[in-house]
Formats: sequence, C-alpha cells, structure tokens
Amino acid sequence: MRQKYEQLTAIENARLEAAEIDPDANCKWARLHPDRTLDRYANISPWAKNRIHLEVPDGYNDYINASPVTLTSTSEKQSDLKPGIQDKYICMQGPKKQTVDHTWHMLWHSISVPDNAAPGVIIMLSPTIGPNPNDPSKMMEKCYQYYPHDADSPPLRINESLELGGNFKATVRFVSREDNVQDTAIEVRKLAMSVEGEDEEKIIWHFLYPLWPDFGALDAKNIDSILTLMKLTRIKNTNGENPRVVHCSAGVGRTGTFVALEFLIGELHRGAWEGWDEKDTHVTDPIYETVDQLRMQRKTMVQAFEQYVFLYEVLKKMWEEKYLTPCMGGEHMHNESVTLPEPPAKSVKR
Repeated sequence: MRQKYEQLTAIENARLEAAEIDPDANCKWARLHPDRTLDRYANISPWAKNRIHLEVPDGYNDYINASPVTLTSTSEKQSDLKPGIQDKYICMQGPKKQTVDHTWHMLWHSISVPDNAAPGVIIMLSPTIGPNPNDPSKMMEKCYQYYPHDADSPPLRINESLELGGNFKATVRFVSREDNVQDTAIEVRKLAMSVEGEDEEKIIWHFLYPLWPDFGALDAKNIDSILTLMKLTRIKNTNGENPRVVHCSAGVGRTGTFVALEFLIGELHRGAWEGWDEKDTHVTDPIYETVDQLRMQRKTMVQAFEQYVFLYEVLKKMWEEKYLTPCMGGEHMHNESVTLPEPPAKSVKR
C-alpha cells in the first residue's frame, strides 16, 4: 500500500511538472494560479481543464474551487448492470466567507437539472472549526458556515453586491432540521433556495458529518455512520442527473476518500470482486485505479496515506464478510459486523 500510494504521488508530481513545461495552460494538467481571496489553501486548486465554471456574464470572474467528478468501473469482472455506470459528484473546498455567493450560484446552476423539482444534496464532511495542523493546540476555520443554521437564522441574500453579475439574485432560507439520525452525529437540514425571475423554490438537503478528522481516517466505531450518510444522501438525491456536492475543508482528503469508498462499495456489492481470492494475479487494483481516476479529475484526492490505507482496510473487511471468508490479516479485526449498504438506486447509465 505504501508503494502504491507513493506511486500515485509520483504520477501526480509528473503531471504538475508537465504543466510547468507548458506555460500557456494548453497542458491537460495545467493549474490556475492560487486566488488569495477565493481559495482556502494555496496548494489546493482544481485542474484548469476540469473545473466548474460559474455561469456569469462576460467580464466577470467565473472561478470557484470546485471540480466535476464521475467514476466508472475499473473492474475485470462486470455484471449486467455494471458497464457504463457512473456516479456523479461535485467536489469543492469548504466555502469561505468570500465565496458563499459563489457556492450558492454554482449549486443553483449545477443541481437544477432538468428542472427545479428535484432537490439538491450537499454533503459537508468537516466541522466549521478544527485544530490547526501546524499547531493542534490552536483552532482555525475549516469551513465558513455558508448555510442558515436554524429557525432563528435570517435568510441568506445571495449576490447582493452583484459580484457575479446583475442577472442572478437568490435567497436561501432554513426550512427545518430533521431529527438526528440514530447512533450518528449526522445533522440534516432542509433548506429552500429561490432565484429572482424563477417561479419555484428548489429544496436543498444539507448533511453535516463532523466526526471525520482532518488528514485522517475514520475510527472503526464510526464506519457504520458514514455508510448511513451515503445511503441517506442517495435517497434524497431523487434525480440521478443531479450530482451530489461533497466538501470538507480543502475538498480533497476526506472528500476524495468518501467518494472513493462509496463507489468501491457499490462495486463490491454488485459482485465485481467475486472470486478475487481464487486468482493468482490481477490485472488491476480497483482501489489504486479509482484513486488515480479521482486524481485525474481533482488534484490530491485521498490526500493522506492513512486515508488510502483506510480504503483497503474497510473494503477488505466488507469483502471477507460478504463472501464469508476468514480474516486474512491486516490491521482490522472482525469484532463488529459492518452491514453493506444498498447499491445506489439512481446510478446513471452512459
């Protein structure tokens, strides 16, 4: 695992070096210069050729630190349902105070397909405040509270300064908060967004999951709760054409790990790795291939080695329990059963 993780890092470094050789941004791996106002971290920005462009008038800045992401199967074994299936996401940085308007502008245009009747889903994998990685004794902002928190919160007025042009003004209001999901720390809020000139409000489901440590893996006791989060957000996303929006603080570590884990669990559930232990050699490593596929769409996805190992450990345990094989070693122990979630009901065929 260490060698494979280092290989992924080397491949990404080679992509960055290729972009430096091509200063005209014609390279597939070109990066934009960090935006001190709009980027949360100077070293985390989307590939220039795979980023969300805000739908703003000519002459206005269309930048937001967000990337469209789709995943396709890399498995040697394909079920009848498997070929061409994609899971769709938008992976973004945790919004800053200066990017609240940009975030909601993007949300309206990116998750309004084909009409406003289908709700949007946001998955927030970071608390608003957390330890500073350079000095854990100090706290720092990890994500600005970009959404109305409760019934006492005033509605958000979007683009009042007209920074994004004069043809888009919106309001986001708090509707309700669902009861906490049993045995989890998941907070579920129902929000409503309206735009001047549009007849209907759009419902946005906001899921906050605050237990995942920055740069780290989930504790074993919290794995069931992250599986619950995956299931609930798929249920709320009633239109498969709408990508779910996923973010943490930088939008690459926990975000990439969540996306990779959900996709790979779907692969496992559909039988893509059946008989894996009966083969002497394998053409592909689905975890390695999936992380590389993610990094081709957003730099540094699955940011920490601990997160990469976490994918192997969780999926290995689930594979052993699905096929009733004995534990074959590793860092985990089968002292608690993990229930496989239902496969995504709204996958999109291409």
